[in-house]
Amino acid sequence: MWCSSTPKRPLASASTKMKLIDTHAHYCDSWFTAPETPEQPYTEIIDRLLGPDGELEAIVNVATTPDNAPICIEQARRWPGMYAAVGIHPCDCQLYADPVAELERLRPWLDHAKEHKIVALGEIGLDYHYPDTDRDKQRAVFIAQLEMAAEYDLPVILHSRDATGECVDLIRQYPTVRGVFHAYGGSVETANELIEHGWYLGLGGVITFPSAKRIRRVAAALPLERILLETDCPYTAPEPYRGTRNHSGLVRRTAEELAMLQGREVEEVIGKTSENAHEFFTLTEP
Repeated sequence: MWCSSTPKRPLASASTKMKLIDTHAHYCDSWFTAPETPEQPYTEIIDRLLGPDGELEAIVNVATTPDNAPICIEQARRWPGMYAAVGIHPCDCQLYADPVAELERLRPWLDHAKEHKIVALGEIGLDYHYPDTDRDKQRAVFIAQLEMAAEYDLPVILHSRDATGECVDLIRQYPTVRGVFHAYGGSVETANELIEHGWYLGLGGVITFPSAKRIRRVAAALPLERILLETDCPYTAPEPYRGTRNHSGLVRRTAEELAMLQGREVEEVIGKTSENAHEFFTLTEP
């Protein structure tokens, strides 16, 4: 249950000056939660970022398995401004003999999604990067989660690596499901097709890498009205922090880089992408 003693802080409306929103973080990851983690405790970072004087308005905390979903949900309960997404990441399908059956463990939370501050199914999709990948298993789990998203009327957070074409083909079969293509690295043409289907495109720290020339060109050409900012923390820290533990505060670097690539003011990028996040996730405290 939502703790009634937790202070509720209303989110900014689209008509007011908006703070940053990190639409993809993994605070359930051991890089944050392990007792031996040498960096600053993540709880202190979130207290600062989501506090009254913090620079973030909201964080979407993304689970990758039914095992860490309750951790994500509990973290979201702790902080006004933090929300949860639950699902099975394609690379984690291998953890289960029958991952489709494991999805049933998510239903008690999804049945009360608003109470648990669940705003999406994710992180789901296909990842064909490794040669020993069980593609049939991943495909079955992805389809099952698209069907759950349609059933619960929730958007999805899509992970795709070396599988963009197949992901798009499956998305076409579920026209009522909206989603965000996390860490988008496809073409402008594919982006336009996704946008026509009502999808958004997630951009993170990779666009700050000088070596990521293709992704930077695509980011420059994408319509701001369909972009969500994300960190994917604790991974993919932007320059000049690459290789260190990422956190939601570094989403500003992505906003700054996107503004430079598109020839815009940083505040315009922050305002519009935050407005996009509100529209996509329906971010309201219970």
